[in-house]
Amino acid sequence: MASIDDTYVKGLNPPQREAALRTEGPVLVLAGAGSGKTRVITRRIAHIIANQLARPQQILAVTFTNKAANEMRERVAELVGPKAARAVFISTFHSFCLRVLRKHCEAIGYRKNFSIASESDSRTLLRRVVDALPSNDSFSPGIFQAEISLFKNMNRDPSAEGALPVATATQAKYSSYMGDVYEAYASSLRAANAMDFDDLMLQTLRLWREHPDIAERCRGAFRYVMVDEYQDTNQVQLELVRALVAEHRNLCVVGDDDQSIYAWRGADSRIILDFEKHYPEAAIITLDQNYRSTGTILKAANAVIQNNGTRREKKLWSDLGEGRPLDWFVVADEEAEAREALGYMKHIQSRSGARWNDFAFLYRSNQQSKTLEIALRQAGIPYVVIGGQDFFERTEVKDIISYLKVLANPRDEAAFLRVVNMPRRGIGDQTLHTVHDICLRDNCSLGQALAQILKQGPPRQAEFLDAEAGFSPNAEWSRTEQGIREFLSLLKTFRERLKTGEGGLKAIVEDLVLAIDYHGELQRSCKNAAQLQARWQNVELVLKTIGDYEAANEKATLASFLDESHLNSDGMKNSREERRREGVTLMTIHSSKGLEFPFVFLMGCEDGLIPHQKSIEDNNLDEERRLFYVALTRGRRHVALFEALTRTKGGKERSTKPSRFFQEIPPELLRQQIRAARDGMAVGNTEQDPEDIEAP
Repeated sequence: MASIDDTYVKGLNPPQREAALRTEGPVLVLAGAGSGKTRVITRRIAHIIANQLARPQQILAVTFTNKAANEMRERVAELVGPKAARAVFISTFHSFCLRVLRKHCEAIGYRKNFSIASESDSRTLLRRVVDALPSNDSFSPGIFQAEISLFKNMNRDPSAEGALPVATATQAKYSSYMGDVYEAYASSLRAANAMDFDDLMLQTLRLWREHPDIAERCRGAFRYVMVDEYQDTNQVQLELVRALVAEHRNLCVVGDDDQSIYAWRGADSRIILDFEKHYPEAAIITLDQNYRSTGTILKAANAVIQNNGTRREKKLWSDLGEGRPLDWFVVADEEAEAREALGYMKHIQSRSGARWNDFAFLYRSNQQSKTLEIALRQAGIPYVVIGGQDFFERTEVKDIISYLKVLANPRDEAAFLRVVNMPRRGIGDQTLHTVHDICLRDNCSLGQALAQILKQGPPRQAEFLDAEAGFSPNAEWSRTEQGIREFLSLLKTFRERLKTGEGGLKAIVEDLVLAIDYHGELQRSCKNAAQLQARWQNVELVLKTIGDYEAANEKATLASFLDESHLNSDGMKNSREERRREGVTLMTIHSSKGLEFPFVFLMGCEDGLIPHQKSIEDNNLDEERRLFYVALTRGRRHVALFEALTRTKGGKERSTKPSRFFQEIPPELLRQQIRAARDGMAVGNTEQDPEDIEAP
């Protein structure tokens, strides 16, 4: 037997080493917070390559964010070199499925240039579907959108009896129309030759089920499959993974059921809990040594999470020292909460030499950031809010990207409707209604339907009953005809340039922006010069990103750029990581998953916020407890908890109750810093400002 090259497992602790070396058969690695799971996965990949168990291209590693995938790829490159690392297929589920669909989607009736509908694109299509419902009730397209996403992630038929997900269980008017809306929305997407993000996975699963030969080819491409953050998988992802490993069963999943916090978007913690049901021969390896936090933080986190009834037993421990107890600040209201947090942060800074970016303020709801932002701004302290408006949801960015999507896919209805009158061309609603009728009748694109309208000539006067006052039907048609010709000519010109690649992708898009006079459009819509500058900078960032993408990809095309930008919007953001280095981080607990900070301040530790009021009413606290656990384990050196006696809700100041999770933390692990009275409690400090703050 050939000797094993154990170069890449040296330095791992015993459970980590076992996880890296056990390459054959199914393996579940229960990786507690801060236990070095990425290190294990990357060393495992390097070990497989070094021992020639598989070629690099026969290894698939799937995770949930592009940031995590990029980090994993960089670490593998450090171990085995950039060439081998590039050959390993490291991606998100969505990226993997998109690659499969781009190659095989025609087998299920899609053209290969199908578009990916953004969240706003989906809402636009749903708004049209909802407006057509035969009901006098008002409906929110957003609620239907959330429900449809849940159905898709659960791989469930909304028409089936009892199939309604949780979000609208008490809203009968939605449930009665859900099946019809689901079908109409799916039909709208197909007509636009588009898929939403959930479809990327659902349609891949459908492709494999309807075409076993394609599934076999995909399955045969990989000898080893690894899935990170397995606790966040949904039912569709489970089926995709099971299909990929059905023959060799060389599956290694890494996750922590105690950090499963995304049920609201379809993640199912039962999947990781039931791993042995799917793979009875599986090896279970637990990583419980934490390399991030102090012993006190871990003891508090362990004490809270052990109150969850259904979980895999593990108890995090650390050799980084005990550290100081968690501070529990009791303050009067949210404004006092912000003041105390800033004062304590400055105190820590003076004692430890910490920098602003060593601190993170975490909260349950985005609404909690407002008071903190005001206090930080008044104090002149730099900060960055993570999880704000997505770059692709900004109006000017959506405008430019929508033009590009129409050029790439003439049937992209949502994008077409966004740009057909931007800038204004006099193509009114009645004309667009006629366009839709022609599309349905002739199964053609919106552009082809516009061309048909030109051939038909001026419409009857009745079709211009909504014409602006002072316009005769003929004058209005003349304006509409000119607008249609200009628009179709614009699309034709730039599609031809894209085919030839004349000047390069960035130059073509720059010329498009000039051709539609988008700067002038912004000038007309912006209130002042500052707003104009900020919005134009976003347009310039789109152009810069296209240029960067073109420089980094020898075979860059518009379609590949759109795929990349839709799946990885972080690349379009103004260097979020650089911004984060400048100041205090403000973010929701959900957004903090996977991150760590020397000092964590958890705001709003009250019943109704954490745990959330709905979870209290439903007596379903497990996920809220996991959320609290995640918040605690983001801290490396110290965690401070803030509770306000009153908090403004719905414009009214309301009394609060302390989070019930305080009762689950042993008293010796807490130091109460009382700044306001509750139930006869004396006003003042029960503990002086601590001196024993460690440097980060």
